Amino acid sequence: MLRNIAWKGMFEESRITIEEATKQDLESVMEIEKSSFPKYPYSMEIFQKLLEDYGRYFLLSKIGGTVLGYICGRIFRSKIGEIVSIAVMPNFRRRGIGRRLMFELESRFKKDGVKVTRLEVSVKNIAAIKFYEALGYEVINLTRNHYPDGSDAFTMVKFLEEYD
Repeated sequence: MLRNIAWKGMFEESRITIEEATKQDLESVMEIEKSSFPKYPYSMEIFQKLLEDYGRYFLLSKIGGTVLGYICGRIFRSKIGEIVSIAVMPNFRRRGIGRRLMFELESRFKKDGVKVTRLEVSVKNIAAIKFYEALGYEVINLTRNHYPDGSDAFTMVKFLEEYD
């Protein structure tokens, strides 16, 4: 169904909405997760826990009732926002959906007093690294053997506002 929307001229950015996820959306989130991270997708249980604990920061991009992408985040250490995961259906990438999800999550973080946001990304995921850099994120750390296959990850951060 998603592929039909993408390629039959029905895709209009103005029709895309950003909204909070619900339990009913998690099957669609899992579909996107598995297509985006086939080697090591998060489990349904992880997404259920994120939704339960951080629902305000679990957002979807939809057109009509169809989920095109998601982002989930959390706040820890009181003022640090963490982007836990973001993914967009392959046929809908490079259309501004990920950027809109990032901006909305960052906006919610700011409203809740978050000063800095962080994320981890595989050093092999050049497209994602460039995407985050274009949004103002900077690499601050390298974690060796971060992923189950032994590959490394960068920690990237973005200051949402200046500290007083």
